[in-house]
Amino acid sequence: MGIVAKQTIKSSVYAYLGIVLGGINVAILYPRILSEEQIGLINILLAMSAVFAQFSSLGINGVTNYFFHYFNDKVKGHNGFFNIMALVTIVGFAGFLLAYLFFKDQILISKAEESTLLTRYGIYLIPLTFFSLAFLAMDIYAAVLRNSVIGTFLKDFIFRILNLILIVAFYFELIDFSQFLFAYTMALGIPPIVIFLELAREGHISFRRPEKQLLHDHRKGMISVGKYYIFTGLGTMLITYVDKYMINLFLGLAATGIYSITNYVGTLVQIPRRAMGKVAAPLLANLWAKNDLKQIQYFYKRSSTSQLILGIYIFMGIWANIDAVFQIIPQNYESGKWVVFFIGLSNIFHCFLGLGGLLITTSPLYKASTYFTFILGLLVVITNLIFVPLWGISGAAMASALSRLIFVLLNLLFLHSRLGIQPILKEHLTIPAAAILTYLPVMVIAPQWHWLLLFATKGVAITVIYLFWLRVFGILPNLKQFLRLPKTSR
Repeated sequence: MGIVAKQTIKSSVYAYLGIVLGGINVAILYPRILSEEQIGLINILLAMSAVFAQFSSLGINGVTNYFFHYFNDKVKGHNGFFNIMALVTIVGFAGFLLAYLFFKDQILISKAEESTLLTRYGIYLIPLTFFSLAFLAMDIYAAVLRNSVIGTFLKDFIFRILNLILIVAFYFELIDFSQFLFAYTMALGIPPIVIFLELAREGHISFRRPEKQLLHDHRKGMISVGKYYIFTGLGTMLITYVDKYMINLFLGLAATGIYSITNYVGTLVQIPRRAMGKVAAPLLANLWAKNDLKQIQYFYKRSSTSQLILGIYIFMGIWANIDAVFQIIPQNYESGKWVVFFIGLSNIFHCFLGLGGLLITTSPLYKASTYFTFILGLLVVITNLIFVPLWGISGAAMASALSRLIFVLLNLLFLHSRLGIQPILKEHLTIPAAAILTYLPVMVIAPQWHWLLLFATKGVAITVIYLFWLRVFGILPNLKQFLRLPKTSR
């Protein structure tokens, strides 16, 4: 089993355990314990801090993916690469602090005039941005050192356990909301600290000065990659978080809270893609350095097929049980039903691309990814400005789906025309066909049962029928072959 498959499976296991915890926290406890405004506040702070952290990173994640293999030498302290990463991170965070001090009022604007929560707790943007930035840097550093699992374990699993403890403590009035938010913020600082300590224990943290010759040879390239990755990452963050900011701007924190809860359900589709992407990025950069186009094409085909199989399977499971989902979530959140659909659909669009986006961002033509995300960033802002006033939170989800579709089409076209990779596969037709043939008979299962029994019945039916059609279409062996990806040289 190849390293990508191994670490994808491990990361996915922790991610899905985290999903169970996240489902308990977000879908069951949050709506029953916190007000809609409080949920909206937490999510808008997280959204803004993620965007600011990405911009403040100054592209260090791309630089690490693209150049670390040149510095990789444990005996020599990786030639001082950690110091480069740390210095860039500190400079970027200092830039954020200046921007926050000058534009605080504009950053914390909200439509809901009666809500003072965002103004009162806006100061938390500073530690949240710092912890997000530190995690971004440490997580990618661990990933290029072939330890992508630790970040997923800490962020998706351990943090959610802590979150569960905090929300229970708040419910029993052991802490008030101010203490809850403070502890929640501090808990987000644990993952980057633990990653740092673990890498230090393994001997990967060195404060030696960067090796002059290596720095001289790659400085211009690192600056160029970093510059473009700033905007690439910023575009990605806009796609992911601008909807919440726009909803807060037009509709207020309460609507943001409803959207955040239902949006979470739709994002479950993306878990396999996230886990695989983090593992594969440094490997793909290495393959491009070797110009191993055959292996790159192989990675693309297997990733696209496996992500589409798993993504559609999860989406079917969610949408077939959508009425049962809203027996778990309080009734006042039912206005977010179509948010679940469109956010799930947007992630299905991305599954068609597989690792195609990473192939571009790790290739010599990485600048194209920046142009795509810049266009997409503008598009997602424009579509939210149009759709949110028209259709509210459902409009924000529609804007995300449309933006993601255009992004995928641009990437597929570029893969074919400029990188010589065949992006359209027969599986892109046969897998959706298998899904349609699976969903049609399952949708007629609508007895008035308890939601748990309905979940189980439809889940088993979808699994059995879907596997049957995947086997009939000859698709199932592709997933098995993905799990036997050959190792690439380090």
